[in-house]
Amino acid sequence: MTEQREQNAHVPEDTARKERNDRRGTVADHVRRRLERSPLGEPVKLLLWTALGAGETRSPSTIGRTYIESVAVTRFRGIGPRAWLKLSPRPGVNLVVGRNGSGKSSIAEGIETAFTGVNMRWQGQHATRSSNWRNLHDTVGRPEIEVKLAIEGDAGRSTLTRTWEGDGFEDSRAELKRPGYGRASLDQVDWKQDLQDFRPFLSYVDLNRMISGKPSEMYDAIATILGLGRLSAADSRLRREAKVFEDADKAAKAELPGLKEALYELEDDDRAIQALVALDTAGTPDFEALDALVTGLPGDTDDNLIARLRAEAVVQEPDVAQVRTAVERLRQALAGIEDLHGTDTEEAMRRAELLERAVAHHDRHPDEASCSVCGSAGMLDAAWAADAIAQIAALRQEAEAATCARDELRLAARAVQDLVHTPRRIPTSLTDPWTAWTTCRSISDPDELARRALHAAVTLADACASVRQRAVQELEKRDERWRGLVVRLAAWAEKAQAVEANRSRLRDIKRASTWIKALATELREQRMEGFADHSQRIWERLRQESNIDLKAVSLKGSEKATVRKLVMDVSVDGQEASALGVMSQGEQHSLALSLFLPRAATTDSPFGFIIIDDPVQSMDPAKVNGLAQVLHELGEHRQVVVFTHDTRLQRAFSSQGLPVTVFEVERAKSSKVKVKPVTDPVRQALDDARALASTSDLPTAARTHVLPSLCRIALENAFLEAAWIRNHRAGAPEHVLQAAIGEADKLLKVAALALFGDAERTGDVYQELRTLCGPRAVELLKQCQNGAHAAGAQIMAPHRFVDDIETMAQKVRRPEVTAS
Repeated sequence: MTEQREQNAHVPEDTARKERNDRRGTVADHVRRRLERSPLGEPVKLLLWTALGAGETRSPSTIGRTYIESVAVTRFRGIGPRAWLKLSPRPGVNLVVGRNGSGKSSIAEGIETAFTGVNMRWQGQHATRSSNWRNLHDTVGRPEIEVKLAIEGDAGRSTLTRTWEGDGFEDSRAELKRPGYGRASLDQVDWKQDLQDFRPFLSYVDLNRMISGKPSEMYDAIATILGLGRLSAADSRLRREAKVFEDADKAAKAELPGLKEALYELEDDDRAIQALVALDTAGTPDFEALDALVTGLPGDTDDNLIARLRAEAVVQEPDVAQVRTAVERLRQALAGIEDLHGTDTEEAMRRAELLERAVAHHDRHPDEASCSVCGSAGMLDAAWAADAIAQIAALRQEAEAATCARDELRLAARAVQDLVHTPRRIPTSLTDPWTAWTTCRSISDPDELARRALHAAVTLADACASVRQRAVQELEKRDERWRGLVVRLAAWAEKAQAVEANRSRLRDIKRASTWIKALATELREQRMEGFADHSQRIWERLRQESNIDLKAVSLKGSEKATVRKLVMDVSVDGQEASALGVMSQGEQHSLALSLFLPRAATTDSPFGFIIIDDPVQSMDPAKVNGLAQVLHELGEHRQVVVFTHDTRLQRAFSSQGLPVTVFEVERAKSSKVKVKPVTDPVRQALDDARALASTSDLPTAARTHVLPSLCRIALENAFLEAAWIRNHRAGAPEHVLQAAIGEADKLLKVAALALFGDAERTGDVYQELRTLCGPRAVELLKQCQNGAHAAGAQIMAPHRFVDDIETMAQKVRRPEVTAS
């Protein structure tokens, strides 16, 4: 516990507080609060809500914060037979050390490849550089990478497996097996965009690319994580809609001079004069007068005939292409419903709710194994609870899938029906096909709608084209000079009326777009300030003896700008300069780390881990010490795994008293790679205790005080590991557990956190330990506690005592062990 409290002391309070605030202050929260308080009119607010909802391009992630428990690599790169690295799935720093060529980078690249299917080291390189991705020694069987994951909120472990079906590096497939969700292709897991936005992998090659990339690429890498994609998408949607209205307005205005000129040429025709007067009406054209000219006023038989022909000449049929697309969507939705045939959403939901109540009852009465309904004995045990939880997840997923399919069917049917329109006047010759088309709006059966809508639309479109052609030909015979103009005038009037009808909406769209741009600029500056502050804090740690100050990090331009770049202002002994122009190679790599770490550690990222390969090259000793401090601070909230052959980084941790878990990679002949823990805190304490127990003529003080104290350290670290695992499964905030650990000043409180997630339940610890570890567990725990007292602990058989403590520690720290 002392070591843990010292570790906490290195984290600035403002950093932890900001992380908590960031979690509460999402972009969606800001937008909602601002829009609710905005003085904008309701039509503008409605536009904004619609655009923001439509601009949400990604569904909320169903996957919580993810940590790596282990990685196994087989026949990949420099690894032949299966090599296995086991990590503690919680925040903390892990160093994987070994000489060059030992296989460290193969493990690091294996993790990256498992998640992404690509290796950034080879991008942009000649094909010969990536041709030797398979191991040269172990060629019997296919390469495989298996990563076991701990996902917050999940009761068990998930497994990500990537295998190869062909001889090319790109011939791989990845599958995620998750408790309660079954198996799914990695392409179906909503990580793809997150892996681009919050990429948790960084190699030496990545460091070079980060500081040598194109200005726009460097801008995009940082701008993406500010979380403003939703606002940008909404603004783009508004601008696209505005452009449609503006283009229609421009087209109508462009046609008007030519139309007027043609009407002037018919000044001897009273109808042309009336049309010109209507067009020149102050404000907006007199569309009622134009409509009368186009459609014809009631009169004698001949006038009615002309009116009918003119109406037929400008009739507009349905857009068959749009109808075809909408009907195809409806058919796909029907197929989706058919795939779910036999399932019952409501029944699945009721079963899930019933099981949830049963599990809740079991949680409240863990000692009752009898069914409270039927009275059957021995039914509601831990195995039943685990199976019930898995059933709940499956039933919820089944219910959700069926609900989504029905929603899509309803929306698809509505989309077809929304295409059905009825003109103000239907020519008599088109009554039947138009009736068949408009009837589709009232068809409630989706299957019938899919069968009838397209046929009705095609039939009506063909009929409209035929009637329009006959009407135009008839009008040419009757009134050739006026006929050409009246069709042209009718087409223009329809466009101009639509423009006028949409003018108020266009004004609202522009107001909405202006509001979004202003809010996006404000939020970008606010969030960029936090990112820049984090980068500057990291640089201050890494610069050490450098005389270069990082003054500011900012974004110039915008996401849509042609010229956009990431600007890094530095000064050398007070003199302003360009960052990349004055920095050494080591300083540039330190700067790249200052940019990468805040990006990968943002609270929006679902990845609780960061993989860094070979970050120490080109760094002088002072910067290596600073890097250890930065990694230590990052390890408060992230699982940091650093691969390095440089022994200076490990010494930097130990010399500064910073906690770190170290693994060593050893390579034997034929690519046999082995990873062994160097400083597993539980194992280290037990090994020290066993060595002490084996000491001949063991002094009494060592037996009564030192030996139990070492065993207490082993138990304490085992409890801490279990507490983190419990916290992951519950999906609880990390900072809450971190604070509870910091305040747990007694071993019983740490045990209560591990067993119940509540440090105040110390009174239940003994009973739970007896259940999990046997009747001697309480006595062993008390002996470990007594070692810190004056009288010490009376241990008669040291070797047996250490063996029993080891058994107890392993039972406590095992992920499958859960308490009520």
